[in-house]
Amino acid sequence: MDLEAAVHVLLERLSETQIDTFAAIAASHDQPPAAFAGVVAGGSPGAQQAVNDVLAGWRAEPGLTGTGLALALRIGSRLRRQAVERRSTPVWTGPKAVGERRLTSGTLHGLLVQAKERILLVSYAAYALPEVADDLAAAAARGCAVDVVFETSADGSGYDGPSTAFDAVEGLRRWRWPKGNRPPGASLHAKLLVIDGRRALIGSANLTNSALTRNLEAGLLVRDESVAADLEQHVRDLITSGVLCPS
Repeated sequence: MDLEAAVHVLLERLSETQIDTFAAIAASHDQPPAAFAGVVAGGSPGAQQAVNDVLAGWRAEPGLTGTGLALALRIGSRLRRQAVERRSTPVWTGPKAVGERRLTSGTLHGLLVQAKERILLVSYAAYALPEVADDLAAAAARGCAVDVVFETSADGSGYDGPSTAFDAVEGLRRWRWPKGNRPPGASLHAKLLVIDGRRALIGSANLTNSALTRNLEAGLLVRDESVAADLEQHVRDLITSGVLCPS
């Protein structure tokens, strides 16, 4: 196994603390010292093998300093941490949606209370759920710009839900997709929440009690800021181009 592949395996097998320890020892040596034997003391055989493979690769690269190896390990560890932080996770409503399986209602609430700058909320069916209304009102009160885009009975083909959801919440900017701006029979069917352009919830759940508490609904909590920003920007472009109009 070459050194690059060995480092890749080591970053997968060792904890962040172990990698930091490995890097600190490497940075103070020009050749692999015996001290590395204790880096994964009590760890899995796979972790120890990963250390041995990196040491073998280091010995096979006479021009590589310990400082250089330490830098590679620290950069790799940081990138791994960032990848974990950006990783999307599933969100569910319905049977067995417990434990680490995030609940749609809890995720929705958690995102809304975190908002500091702006909220973009899009839904097909939308009912003035008290918990969501309270979160939106609180966000608007603390200075967040709150934009909501809902389907309306006047515009949507076959839509018979309310067109006045959250009307009692002050400070909301409401948008609609007018029938004249859409193909015949088209629906505003997206379900999306974006917070500060950094986090997003996207999935099948409408803003209804059934969707948030008892249906079988699936979604994703998006932590990648670039993806969340792209989702928001698409809707903002629809607003600025006049496809979506004030409601």
